[in-house]
Amino acid sequence: MECRFFPWRLGHLAVPFLALATSFLPVSAIAQDSSVSLESLLERIERLELDNERLREKVEVDDQSAQSAEDHRVVATESLTSSPLLAQQNPRGSIYQSLSPRVVFASGELEPLLTESQVRSMISEEMAQRENTGALATESSDPSLDSIQDKRISNLDNAFRLFQEKANKKTYPTVAVGGVFQADSGWIHQDTNSKNQYGQIQDSSDFRRARLGAKGSVTELTNYFFQMDFAFPGRPTFTDVWVEQTKVPFFGNVRIGQWKQPFSLEVVSSFRYTTFMERSVLFIPFTPFRHLGIGFYNNADDLSTTWAASVFRSGQDQYGATLTSDGGYGTAERLTWVPSWENNGESYVHLGVGHFFNAPPADRVNFRTIPEFFVGAHDPGTLGSSGQPVPGGISGVPFFVATGNLNVPYYNVLGSELLCVQGPLSLQSEAMVNFVHQGNGQNAVLPGAYAQLGYFLTGEHRPYDRKAGAIDRVIPKSNMTFNGQCGGPGWGAWEVAGRWSYLDLNDAGIQGGTITDYTAGLNWYWNPNTKMVFNWVHSMTTSAALPASQTDLFGIRAQLDF
Repeated sequence: MECRFFPWRLGHLAVPFLALATSFLPVSAIAQDSSVSLESLLERIERLELDNERLREKVEVDDQSAQSAEDHRVVATESLTSSPLLAQQNPRGSIYQSLSPRVVFASGELEPLLTESQVRSMISEEMAQRENTGALATESSDPSLDSIQDKRISNLDNAFRLFQEKANKKTYPTVAVGGVFQADSGWIHQDTNSKNQYGQIQDSSDFRRARLGAKGSVTELTNYFFQMDFAFPGRPTFTDVWVEQTKVPFFGNVRIGQWKQPFSLEVVSSFRYTTFMERSVLFIPFTPFRHLGIGFYNNADDLSTTWAASVFRSGQDQYGATLTSDGGYGTAERLTWVPSWENNGESYVHLGVGHFFNAPPADRVNFRTIPEFFVGAHDPGTLGSSGQPVPGGISGVPFFVATGNLNVPYYNVLGSELLCVQGPLSLQSEAMVNFVHQGNGQNAVLPGAYAQLGYFLTGEHRPYDRKAGAIDRVIPKSNMTFNGQCGGPGWGAWEVAGRWSYLDLNDAGIQGGTITDYTAGLNWYWNPNTKMVFNWVHSMTTSAALPASQTDLFGIRAQLDF
């Protein structure tokens, strides 16, 4: 086999020389030693060229085929053309550190990859650039090579930080628009006693709620909320309309306007997040719900405790107005405690107590409730010249138990709360006792309670807002979808639930009757903002004047909020 020497020329040594120079003589060392100058580098090149001549006489290599030589040349050329130095980049001088001599040297009768003049020119340009930017240290100053680069990075960091602060800075006032609607349909089945007592209750479809609202801040410490309901009886209707000041000494947050008063877990938790279509039979007769007043609320730093209190006008119409010179005011207080909080809120225990005092307007009150389900429609009203009727009163599911108007100067309701969540299983219960002081001097005690169980078949849990002491939004593990994303369709979250509730409105001459409801529910959460609900309520009522009755109410709901 014919052998020939490698034609090692100066150009072939350019890349390995630079690699060796940067590997064994770091740039920082070169910069710190002022004796290493451009001239010394050129002298080293001359010495290496002499060493190369000696090596040529000793090294023999096999003659490579033309194709093999071409392959080596392609590899070497691609490596060099991707080099930062050839792109006139990397001013810090880390040139060809990743290349090995074996890749750069080409066998066969090939032209050198770099000529001597090219090497000298590249070194001169590199050294001149360092001197111009101040990167080459002198013997007297001895600065760090990284100082200029560090300064540039610091300037960039400061500029980016200022940009972020400006982008994140709020401008006031702020506003966020939201809304919700609930479309319901219901079917009613009554026994004979139920029909005799309440008449024939019609099946119906309606919008239980259709709300639009805006909330935001006018300053960093002043918030507001304004919401209207266009589906509630007496539509349109004010719901929440308030302004609040935060970070008030001692009180925490002070609110003025109309909102849900601090009493009962069912009251303070949004209807968007309740398990069933309607709240329990305790809600209408024993809780204050929304009233116009002033109050405060706060929470402990560790979020284990919340407290709230308010003073308000009671008995107002759907627009928040009250007109009375006798009574018509009330107070509410609530205290909650979370003794257990585990797995980032997947398991917890909530306990609460509350008090509601009310002096009803004109000393008159009627304790009554619907059977945890309602559908209805407006009756035809008078016809205008346009031929379109003005809506009249609304008819639908009636109150199943009621005391009628009572002469009551004041009454006090005490309530207790329990919510226990262990993963997908939840237990919720409240008990209330209404101490009624009647105008005839008699005191009546009217009790009520409910308990409910819920279980997520798909593994979710019932979230909890620790700052408000309230139930929060359910987040499905997967949203409902049929397009097969992420490996398959998503079925949303599925929850089954059951509830027992009881209310007794009979005592000390009061004959309002008793009601016991059993409710079965199925909830399908398509996503955090959309759910479908099915409820079956079996309601049983008794009265001193009328025989016991039974009514079955079936309801479905589509809900969307944003």
